[in-house]
Amino acid sequence: MTKTSQDQIFEIAIHLFSERGFRETTVGDIERAAGLTPRAGGFYRHFSSKEEVLVKGLRRMSDEMIEELHIEDVAALGNPRAELLMIAKSLIKHAEVYRPLRVILQREAHTLPILQDAARQANAHLAAMDVVPWLEHALRRAGRTTHNVREIGLIVFGPVLVYILAIDRGDAAFGLKDETFLEAWAEHWAAWFESGAGV
Repeated sequence: MTKTSQDQIFEIAIHLFSERGFRETTVGDIERAAGLTPRAGGFYRHFSSKEEVLVKGLRRMSDEMIEELHIEDVAALGNPRAELLMIAKSLIKHAEVYRPLRVILQREAHTLPILQDAARQANAHLAAMDVVPWLEHALRRAGRTTHNVREIGLIVFGPVLVYILAIDRGDAAFGLKDETFLEAWAEHWAAWFESGAGV
């Protein structure tokens, strides 16, 4: 697939933000690095501000995951362990693709309320489209009832998010490999779903 001008500007901006810092990178820097004439409006044909680069990046990350991870396909596996692994591997894969953006957000979001709000919206959208519907299905299939589906979702998938954050920070995530961690995590939660114990 051919990259659009917006894609190229996005990638260059993320690279510069990672290297120099968000505040230290100017729109002129981005335009120069993208081969555009600084201050001629090339950047602004695609983004209204530097903040919008990050906001659109968050939306893109969330939309791509939702587009790729169809809950019907996950549920069709009919096996909690396989379903958990499919969801977790998709989360890790997208985290890897968007790691530079994620690291910038972790480093800069506390000073940019618009990004905090965009991150909340992207996470809520992803949960509403993928994680919560799958969890409701898995709980029903296991004969469990609960009104706290979102809370259960955070408990179940929280360890995967912590694992991803550790990798984002350059930590070796306790020296674990993706497969080792995911297998142990999926085994635990598959057993919980299959045990029929109360929620």
